[in-house]
Amino acid sequence: MALRQRWLKLARDTLRVKEEVCQKWWGYIEQKYSESQRHYHTLHHLEEMFQHFDQYHEKMARPELVSLAVYFHDIIYDPKASDNEERSADIFIQFVKESSVNLKEDERDKVRDWILLTKSHSVQEKAESDLQYFLDIDMAVLGRSPEGYRTYAGQIRNEYSHYPDQDYRKGRSAVLRGFTQRQRIYASEEFHKLYHDIAIQNMADEILTLQS
Repeated sequence: MALRQRWLKLARDTLRVKEEVCQKWWGYIEQKYSESQRHYHTLHHLEEMFQHFDQYHEKMARPELVSLAVYFHDIIYDPKASDNEERSADIFIQFVKESSVNLKEDERDKVRDWILLTKSHSVQEKAESDLQYFLDIDMAVLGRSPEGYRTYAGQIRNEYSHYPDQDYRKGRSAVLRGFTQRQRIYASEEFHKLYHDIAIQNMADEILTLQS
């Protein structure tokens, strides 16, 4: 399902947002994820997340909340900034207020908190399954095929093109080592079994490339 069609089904049909507000916010989502500084955190990233979402949505208690988190989690993305997640969460709250969306306060806060958790991507093994699936589908890229992972790594480098090679290699290697030292990268059992070992190998290979 195309992203626009999926958004309209979610916002208009499920959450009862008025048509003109749905269309306005789709335009904003499309604009933000198409910004020139983005190479990986694009509309394609959302499409890839929803491919995984579609495999597991029947196991989710509130798939509409997970969908909202997907659409808004990277809506603000400035590679030079350190508060993208906080600003993205603020935009989600702005959408809720402007659209009069049919969400209870605790549901709104839940989605906001999920967006904020993408800052650290710390594994939430004891968290509710919807949060586990959301964080896991965002990190599924680490479990791509080696060729697909190299494409992703190149896109991340392009997003951080403002860093000289030496600085980027040092910083990126440190981030990757942090993930490879975790006992779990993925929270859900399904993603852990499918992608953990592949992700570890992909990141180890990238570290070697960065050091060479």
